[in-house]
Amino acid sequence: MEDDAPKPYVAKIDRRTAIKWIGVVGAATAVAAGVVVYGPKIGGKPGAKGYGTDPNLVEPAKAAWPRLLTPDQLQTAAILADYILPASATAPSASALGIPDFIDEWVSAPYPDQVASRSKIVPGLGELGRKVLKASAADRATALQGLHGTPFFISFRKLTIGAYYTTEAGFKDIGYIGNVARVSDPGPSEAVKAALERELRKLGL
Repeated sequence: MEDDAPKPYVAKIDRRTAIKWIGVVGAATAVAAGVVVYGPKIGGKPGAKGYGTDPNLVEPAKAAWPRLLTPDQLQTAAILADYILPASATAPSASALGIPDFIDEWVSAPYPDQVASRSKIVPGLGELGRKVLKASAADRATALQGLHGTPFFISFRKLTIGAYYTTEAGFKDIGYIGNVARVSDPGPSEAVKAALERELRKLGL
């Protein structure tokens, strides 16, 4: 592996935070919605069941499901997340905020939206990992660029962007100042709107 290879990913957030994050990003179809759904059979064995209407956020170590991503898949998730949202002069990279941990929790949860994402993201990370984990910088860039438009990339990008922009760092990056009392609301400046439009175009949104 070359010297320019990405640094090994180290978990940034605990399970309680990741599970709560699912509720924020997934809205009514995720954990916080209280949907009672049982996971599908995986490898011939019954899948884990969900939390039902009362998610256990007090004892996250006793989560009803195991995390599914392998260390290589988690590392690949960090590479791809940072390709989508790299660090800038004003904002941290996606991996610095723990997006790979969120992705791991999301694809591991046994709810309908998460199971649907799992079928695209887990195999996609496995295939991408074989191309990027030991690749040169040039080959890694080629592999990442070749993902555009694939169902795997689209699903992963939506989750990455959705999660990133629910964080304080994400709010700050787009100039969001909610939850602050103001006498009037002039709205975002033209400069902020133009900057956001540029970034969304880069992401194909």
